[in-house]
Amino acid sequence: MKLFKGALAAVLALTLTACSTAKQEEPIKVLTPMGAPSLSLLGLYGNDKVTMETVDGADTLAAELSKEDGSYDIIVAPINQGAALMNKGKSNYTLSQVVTWGNLYIVGTSDDALDKEGTFAVFGEKAVPQKVLNASMDLSTIKATPTYFNSVNDVQAQLLSGKASVGLMAEPAATATIAKAKEKGIELKIIKDLQKEYKEKNNLESSGYPQAALFVKKGSEDKVASYIEEAAKFANETAPKDSDKIKAQVEAATVEKLGIPNAEIAVKTWERQNIHIKKATDVKTDIETFLKQFKLTLTDEMYTK
Repeated sequence: MKLFKGALAAVLALTLTACSTAKQEEPIKVLTPMGAPSLSLLGLYGNDKVTMETVDGADTLAAELSKEDGSYDIIVAPINQGAALMNKGKSNYTLSQVVTWGNLYIVGTSDDALDKEGTFAVFGEKAVPQKVLNASMDLSTIKATPTYFNSVNDVQAQLLSGKASVGLMAEPAATATIAKAKEKGIELKIIKDLQKEYKEKNNLESSGYPQAALFVKKGSEDKVASYIEEAAKFANETAPKDSDKIKAQVEAATVEKLGIPNAEIAVKTWERQNIHIKKATDVKTDIETFLKQFKLTLTDEMYTK
Protein backbone atom coordinates (compact mmCIF):
# COMPACT_ATOMS: atom_id res chain seq x y z
CA MET A 1 0.00 0.00 0.00
CA LYS A 2 2.84 2.34 0.94
CA LEU A 3 4.53 1.52 -2.36
CA PHE A 4 1.33 2.36 -4.25
CA LYS A 5 0.94 5.69 -2.43
CA GLY A 6 4.56 6.56 -3.15
CA ALA A 7 4.15 5.75 -6.82
CA LEU A 8 0.92 7.78 -6.99
CA ALA A 9 2.61 10.75 -5.35
CA ALA A 10 5.45 10.57 -7.85
CA VAL A 11 3.01 10.45 -10.78
CA LEU A 12 1.09 13.45 -9.41
CA ALA A 13 4.33 15.40 -8.94
CA LEU A 14 5.39 14.69 -12.51
CA THR A 15 1.94 15.66 -13.80
CA LEU A 16 1.97 18.97 -11.92
CA THR A 17 5.49 19.74 -13.15
CA ALA A 18 4.47 18.95 -16.73
CA CYS A 19 1.41 21.20 -16.43
CA SER A 20 3.53 24.03 -15.00
CA THR A 21 6.13 23.70 -17.77
CA ALA A 22 3.42 23.54 -20.42
CA LYS A 23 1.84 26.73 -19.07
CA GLN A 24 5.23 28.51 -19.14
CA GLU A 25 5.73 27.46 -22.73
CA GLU A 26 2.29 28.59 -23.88
CA PRO A 27 2.73 31.14 -26.68
CA ILE A 28 1.84 34.78 -26.03
CA LYS A 29 1.16 37.91 -28.07
CA VAL A 30 2.66 41.26 -27.14
CA LEU A 31 1.96 44.80 -28.38
CA THR A 32 4.35 47.66 -27.59
CA PRO A 33 5.15 51.14 -28.86
CA MET A 34 8.45 51.68 -30.67
CA GLY A 35 11.40 53.26 -28.91
CA ALA A 36 12.26 52.79 -25.23
CA PRO A 37 9.12 50.70 -24.46
CA SER A 38 10.01 48.17 -27.16
CA LEU A 39 13.60 48.06 -25.88
CA SER A 40 12.33 47.22 -22.40
CA LEU A 41 11.21 43.83 -23.75
CA LEU A 42 14.41 43.25 -25.71
CA GLY A 43 15.01 39.99 -23.86
CA LEU A 44 11.94 38.43 -25.46
CA TYR A 45 12.93 39.00 -29.08
CA GLY A 46 14.04 35.75 -30.67
CA ASN A 47 11.80 33.69 -28.38
CA ASP A 48 9.71 31.65 -30.82
CA LYS A 49 6.88 31.46 -28.28
CA VAL A 50 6.47 35.24 -28.32
CA THR A 51 4.74 37.14 -31.11
CA MET A 52 5.97 40.72 -30.75
CA GLU A 53 4.24 43.57 -32.56
CA THR A 54 5.33 47.22 -32.39
CA VAL A 55 3.42 50.36 -33.32
CA ASP A 56 4.25 54.03 -33.77
CA GLY A 57 1.76 56.14 -31.86
CA ALA A 58 -0.82 55.67 -29.09
CA ASP A 59 -4.09 55.19 -31.01
CA THR A 60 -3.62 51.47 -31.64
CA LEU A 61 -2.64 50.93 -27.99
CA ALA A 62 -5.81 52.62 -26.74
CA ALA A 63 -7.97 50.64 -29.17
CA GLU A 64 -6.45 47.30 -28.09
CA LEU A 65 -6.57 48.12 -24.37
CA SER A 66 -10.25 48.94 -24.77
CA LYS A 67 -11.27 45.62 -26.34
CA GLU A 68 -13.33 43.34 -24.13
CA ASP A 69 -11.55 40.26 -25.44
CA GLY A 70 -8.31 41.57 -26.93
CA SER A 71 -5.89 39.31 -28.77
CA TYR A 72 -2.80 40.50 -26.85
CA ASP A 73 -1.74 38.94 -23.56
CA ILE A 74 0.57 41.88 -22.84
CA ILE A 75 0.27 45.51 -23.93
CA VAL A 76 2.91 48.10 -23.12
CA ALA A 77 1.48 51.62 -23.08
CA PRO A 78 1.88 55.00 -21.37
CA ILE A 79 0.81 54.43 -17.77
CA ASN A 80 -1.61 57.37 -17.81
CA GLN A 81 -3.31 56.02 -20.94
CA GLY A 82 -3.96 52.61 -19.39
CA ALA A 83 -4.97 54.15 -16.06
CA ALA A 84 -7.49 56.44 -17.75
CA LEU A 85 -9.15 53.52 -19.54
CA MET A 86 -9.26 51.42 -16.36
CA ASN A 87 -10.81 54.33 -14.47
CA LYS A 88 -13.58 54.50 -17.04
CA GLY A 89 -14.14 50.74 -16.82
CA LYS A 90 -13.10 50.44 -20.48
CA SER A 91 -10.26 47.95 -20.18
CA ASN A 92 -9.96 44.24 -19.53
CA TYR A 93 -6.29 44.67 -18.60
CA THR A 94 -4.56 45.28 -15.26
CA LEU A 95 -1.33 47.07 -14.40
CA SER A 96 1.52 44.61 -13.87
CA GLN A 97 4.89 46.37 -14.26
CA VAL A 98 6.47 49.76 -14.84
CA VAL A 99 9.06 49.26 -17.60
CA THR A 100 10.50 52.71 -18.32
CA TRP A 101 11.14 55.58 -15.93
CA GLY A 102 11.43 58.57 -18.22
CA ASN A 103 13.84 59.55 -20.98
CA LEU A 104 13.43 63.33 -21.12
CA TYR A 105 16.47 65.60 -21.27
CA ILE A 106 17.14 69.26 -21.92
CA VAL A 107 19.70 69.75 -24.68
CA GLY A 108 21.46 73.09 -25.12
CA THR A 109 24.43 74.91 -26.60
CA SER A 110 25.75 75.71 -23.11
CA ASP A 111 25.08 74.91 -19.46
CA ASP A 112 23.38 78.28 -19.00
CA ALA A 113 21.29 78.16 -22.20
CA LEU A 114 18.05 78.36 -20.18
CA ASP A 115 19.26 81.58 -18.55
CA LYS A 116 19.55 83.39 -21.87
CA GLU A 117 16.85 85.11 -23.93
CA GLY A 118 15.54 83.03 -26.84
CA THR A 119 13.42 80.03 -27.70
CA PHE A 120 13.21 76.98 -25.47
CA ALA A 121 11.84 74.44 -27.95
CA VAL A 122 9.51 71.96 -26.25
CA PHE A 123 7.22 69.14 -27.40
CA GLY A 124 4.30 67.28 -25.80
CA GLU A 125 1.96 70.14 -24.90
CA LYS A 126 -0.81 68.96 -22.52
CA ALA A 127 0.80 65.51 -22.51
CA VAL A 128 3.45 63.74 -20.40
CA PRO A 129 6.45 65.88 -21.50
CA GLN A 130 4.76 69.13 -20.49
CA LYS A 131 3.48 67.71 -17.20
CA VAL A 132 6.88 66.29 -16.29
CA LEU A 133 8.62 69.54 -17.24
CA ASN A 134 6.21 71.56 -15.08
CA ALA A 135 6.58 69.08 -12.20
CA SER A 136 10.39 69.13 -12.42
CA MET A 137 11.30 72.79 -12.84
CA ASP A 138 10.11 76.25 -11.91
CA LEU A 139 9.83 77.73 -15.40
CA SER A 140 9.31 81.25 -14.01
CA THR A 141 13.00 81.29 -13.03
CA ILE A 142 14.38 80.85 -16.58
CA LYS A 143 14.83 83.51 -19.26
CA ALA A 144 14.34 81.31 -22.34
CA THR A 145 10.74 81.24 -23.54
CA PRO A 146 9.11 77.77 -23.72
CA THR A 147 7.62 77.36 -27.20
CA TYR A 148 5.70 74.19 -28.04
CA PHE A 149 6.15 72.19 -31.23
CA ASN A 150 4.27 69.14 -32.50
CA SER A 151 6.95 66.51 -31.98
CA VAL A 152 10.49 65.79 -30.81
CA ASN A 153 11.51 65.82 -34.50
CA ASP A 154 10.33 69.43 -34.74
CA VAL A 155 12.41 70.32 -31.67
CA GLN A 156 15.38 68.67 -33.37
CA ALA A 157 14.82 70.83 -36.46
CA GLN A 158 14.78 74.00 -34.33
CA LEU A 159 18.08 73.08 -32.69
CA LEU A 160 19.81 72.04 -35.93
CA SER A 161 18.69 75.20 -37.73
CA GLY A 162 19.95 77.40 -34.91
CA LYS A 163 16.48 78.87 -34.33
CA ALA A 164 16.62 77.54 -30.76
CA SER A 165 19.66 77.11 -28.53
CA VAL A 166 17.91 74.87 -26.04
CA GLY A 167 15.21 72.22 -26.31
CA LEU A 168 13.42 69.41 -24.53
CA MET A 169 14.15 66.03 -26.12
CA ALA A 170 13.69 62.31 -25.47
CA GLU A 171 16.35 59.64 -25.80
CA PRO A 172 17.51 58.24 -28.16
CA ALA A 173 16.59 61.33 -30.24
CA ALA A 174 18.68 63.57 -27.95
CA THR A 175 21.91 61.67 -28.63
CA ALA A 176 21.13 61.47 -32.36
CA THR A 177 20.53 65.24 -32.46
CA ILE A 178 23.82 66.00 -30.70
CA ALA A 179 25.64 63.86 -33.29
CA LYS A 180 23.86 65.55 -36.23
CA ALA A 181 24.58 69.00 -34.79
CA LYS A 182 28.28 68.18 -34.58
CA GLU A 183 28.28 67.42 -38.32
CA LYS A 184 26.89 70.94 -38.87
CA GLY A 185 29.45 72.55 -36.60
CA ILE A 186 26.95 73.12 -33.79
CA GLU A 187 27.95 72.09 -30.28
CA LEU A 188 25.06 70.65 -28.28
CA LYS A 189 25.05 68.74 -24.99
CA ILE A 190 22.66 67.45 -22.36
CA ILE A 191 22.35 70.14 -19.69
CA LYS A 192 19.53 68.73 -17.55
CA ASP A 193 18.23 65.27 -16.69
CA LEU A 194 14.51 65.74 -16.03
CA GLN A 195 14.28 62.38 -14.27
CA LYS A 196 16.68 63.55 -11.56
CA GLU A 197 14.96 66.94 -11.35
CA TYR A 198 11.57 65.22 -10.99
CA LYS A 199 12.84 62.90 -8.24
CA GLU A 200 14.35 65.73 -6.21
CA LYS A 201 11.39 68.09 -6.55
CA ASN A 202 8.85 65.39 -5.63
CA ASN A 203 10.92 63.67 -2.91
CA LEU A 204 10.66 60.22 -4.50
CA GLU A 205 12.72 57.10 -3.92
CA SER A 206 12.97 56.07 -7.58
CA SER A 207 14.78 58.25 -10.09
CA GLY A 208 12.36 59.44 -12.76
CA TYR A 209 8.66 58.86 -13.19
CA PRO A 210 6.63 55.82 -14.24
CA GLN A 211 6.33 56.37 -17.98
CA ALA A 212 5.57 53.16 -19.90
CA ALA A 213 3.82 50.30 -18.16
CA LEU A 214 3.09 46.68 -18.91
CA PHE A 215 -0.59 45.73 -18.79
CA VAL A 216 -1.74 42.12 -18.63
CA LYS A 217 -5.00 40.79 -20.04
CA LYS A 218 -7.26 39.36 -17.34
CA GLY A 219 -6.95 35.59 -17.46
CA SER A 220 -3.43 35.65 -18.93
CA GLU A 221 -1.62 36.28 -15.62
CA ASP A 222 -0.20 32.78 -15.20
CA LYS A 223 0.60 32.41 -18.88
CA VAL A 224 2.75 35.53 -19.04
CA ALA A 225 4.50 35.28 -15.64
CA SER A 226 7.65 33.47 -16.84
CA TYR A 227 7.96 35.73 -19.88
CA ILE A 228 7.83 38.85 -17.70
CA GLU A 229 10.57 37.34 -15.52
CA GLU A 230 12.65 36.68 -18.64
CA ALA A 231 12.23 40.26 -19.89
CA ALA A 232 13.01 41.71 -16.45
CA LYS A 233 16.16 39.64 -16.07
CA PHE A 234 17.52 40.90 -19.39
CA ALA A 235 16.55 44.56 -18.81
CA ASN A 236 17.59 44.77 -15.16
CA GLU A 237 20.60 42.45 -15.02
CA THR A 238 22.02 41.49 -18.42
CA ALA A 239 21.75 44.69 -20.49
CA PRO A 240 23.42 47.08 -18.01
CA LYS A 241 26.49 44.80 -17.89
CA ASP A 242 26.76 43.46 -21.44
CA SER A 243 26.51 45.85 -24.39
CA ASP A 244 27.22 43.03 -26.84
CA LYS A 245 24.01 41.30 -25.81
CA ILE A 246 22.06 44.52 -26.34
CA LYS A 247 23.48 44.72 -29.87
CA ALA A 248 22.71 41.06 -30.56
CA GLN A 249 19.10 41.42 -29.41
CA VAL A 250 18.61 44.64 -31.38
CA GLU A 251 19.84 42.86 -34.49
CA ALA A 252 17.50 39.94 -33.79
CA ALA A 253 14.56 42.32 -33.39
CA THR A 254 15.68 44.71 -36.22
CA VAL A 255 16.00 48.47 -35.77
CA GLU A 256 12.97 49.00 -38.01
CA LYS A 257 10.74 47.08 -35.63
CA LEU A 258 12.18 48.77 -32.56
CA GLY A 259 11.95 52.22 -34.09
CA ILE A 260 15.55 53.27 -33.38
CA PRO A 261 18.34 54.52 -35.72
CA ASN A 262 20.84 51.72 -35.03
CA ALA A 263 22.13 49.25 -32.45
CA GLU A 264 24.94 51.59 -31.38
CA ILE A 265 22.40 54.23 -30.31
CA ALA A 266 20.58 51.63 -28.20
CA VAL A 267 23.81 50.78 -26.39
CA LYS A 268 24.97 54.38 -25.99
CA THR A 269 21.64 55.60 -24.60
CA TRP A 270 20.60 52.51 -22.61
CA GLU A 271 21.32 54.06 -19.22
CA ARG A 272 19.62 57.36 -20.09
CA GLN A 273 16.49 55.59 -21.33
CA ASN A 274 15.87 54.46 -17.74
CA ILE A 275 14.68 50.98 -18.57
CA HIS A 276 14.02 49.23 -15.27
CA ILE A 277 11.24 46.68 -14.99
CA LYS A 278 9.60 46.93 -11.57
CA LYS A 279 6.46 45.28 -10.22
CA ALA A 280 3.73 47.92 -10.08
CA THR A 281 2.60 46.96 -6.58
CA ASP A 282 6.15 47.66 -5.34
CA VAL A 283 6.17 51.26 -6.64
CA LYS A 284 2.64 52.40 -5.83
CA THR A 285 3.82 55.69 -4.32
CA ASP A 286 5.63 56.68 -7.52
CA ILE A 287 2.59 55.70 -9.60
CA GLU A 288 0.14 57.60 -7.38
CA THR A 289 2.32 60.74 -7.40
CA PHE A 290 2.61 60.71 -11.18
CA LEU A 291 -1.07 59.96 -11.88
CA LYS A 292 -2.19 62.84 -9.62
CA GLN A 293 -1.09 65.17 -12.41
CA PHE A 294 -3.75 63.54 -14.60
CA LYS A 295 -6.29 63.45 -11.74
CA LEU A 296 -6.25 59.66 -11.88
CA THR A 297 -6.20 57.08 -9.10
CA LEU A 298 -5.95 53.29 -9.17
CA THR A 299 -7.78 50.84 -6.95
CA ASP A 300 -6.17 47.59 -5.78
CA GLU A 301 -8.26 45.66 -8.33
CA MET A 302 -6.55 47.55 -11.14
CA TYR A 303 -3.17 46.04 -10.27
CA THR A 304 -2.22 42.57 -11.51
CA LYS A 305 -2.31 40.09 -8.64
